This record gives sequence, structure tokens and C-alpha cells, in this order.
Amino acid sequence: MSDLKAIFIDMDGTLLNHTTGQIPQTAIDALWRAHHAGFKLFIATGRNKQEVDRVDGLNDLPLDGFITLNGTLCYADNKVIYKNPIRRESVAQIVEHITQNPFPIMFCEEGKMYLSTVTPQVKKLQATVSLPVPDVGDAQWALDADVFQMVAFANEHERKFLRTMPGVRLTRWTCGGYDIVAETANKWDGILHVLKYYQIVPRGTFAIGDAENDIEMLKNAGFSVAMGNASDEVKKHANYVTTHIDDDGFAKAIDYIMGAGGRNEA
Repeated sequence: MSDLKAIFIDMDGTLLNHTTGQIPQTAIDALWRAHHAGFKLFIATGRNKQEVDRVDGLNDLPLDGFITLNGTLCYADNKVIYKNPIRRESVAQIVEHITQNPFPIMFCEEGKMYLSTVTPQVKKLQATVSLPVPDVGDAQWALDADVFQMVAFANEHERKFLRTMPGVRLTRWTCGGYDIVAETANKWDGILHVLKYYQIVPRGTFAIGDAENDIEMLKNAGFSVAMGNASDEVKKHANYVTTHIDDDGFAKAIDYIMGAGGRNEA
């Protein structure tokens, strides 16, 4: 195994500005500093690759790979190196349920995504992460496809139902928005496959995140940083807490990792 160092970076609430959905210049500069210092850089997000590619300027950054859809579809060297779709029977049970008890579900396949229905809540939550509302499709399409993630726009009653579903795990990415993936899936699981591909040891990893779906990578990375805007539950799993995203928290996290604080502890 190599002695390479790698930083795994969440997007929404970590790299992307809350208000504009853009990457702050301070974050861009910090990533280039880390790249020139020899770190490999990876996005680790709940978004799919199509949503990642929409972010202005992201493809101009020195990124080495992408852990997408919460670790279920991972890319390195411009190719897919790992897939972990939801079991077909679990998808079928959820499709059957929303057919009888409709609420919005977004289905994420490798090359497309579609919503079962659009509501004001969907529009509101998509706007909070500066993403357009996907087209409405037929939920029945999901029965014959590999679905890597479903995104539920759910109230408390619907959330409780989803938590009873076998074969899946549920994590919250915002109030009323929940990611559904295979029960074995999380960002750290995807990261492990990227580390194997590049022959990087886990202790040489750094992670930066802010949300519930970042907890596994924050707990397991060699050294981890929670954003200042993260919840207390997320912060307790990190080695260090930086400032709020709107106070250059991401750039400060990178600089801490590159300095004695992070590199000596990883």
C-alpha cells in the first residue's frame, strides 16, 4: 500500500455556499493548495454524478474521483469502479407503497433520476441545495432498473414507514428529506473501494462533512473535520470542528489538515 494522503469532501453544507450553491473562491484556492501539497482529492456526496457535474467550476478542480449517491456509485480515473444498488425487492415494496399511499420519491439510477410526483415541499428542499426539480417519471420504471438511491420527501409518518423497510438504510440530509440506500451502503463503504483502487491505507484519509450521512466517514477516517454548521450529533464524531461554512469553514478545514493539527494526528 502507498503512503498517499486523501481528503474526502462532502458537498452540500461543506464545500458549497449555503446561499448561492457555488464553491467559494477561498475553497477553490484551498483545494489547489492541497493538490500541490500532494493530497488526492475526492468528492463524497449524496448527489448523483449528473448533479455534481452541474456545479459551476467543479470540473476545473484537481479532483481524483467521486463517491456519489452516498457511497453506492463510485468513480475513479473517469470510470465507475464500484456499484451497490438497492435490492430489487426493497425497491418493489416502496413502489407498491407509494402507489397506494402517494408521497414524493426520487429514484436515482446510474444515468438518470426522476420523481414519482412533485409537491411544494420538493421544490422547496431542492432549492435549499440549489438543484432543479427532476422530471416526473413512472415509479414502475424502477422495478426493472438498478436503483442506487431513493430520496424521500417525507413527513414523520412516512419516515417511520421507511425505517421499517428491510434491506435499506435511511439517513436525513435535511428536514423532511431522506436518502434511502442499500443497508450496507454509506460513504465510508464507498471510500474503502476507492482506497483499494488507489492503494491508500485508511489511516491516510481525511474527511470533511456536516450532515448525518457523513457520520460513517467522519468516524472512520484517519482524521475528520466537522463543519461549524453541523449538528452537535455530527460534530461529536469528528476529530476537529472548523467554523461555519459561511465563515470560510471549508478553507480553514483544509488548512488545518495540511498543518500540524491534522497531519500529525492522522
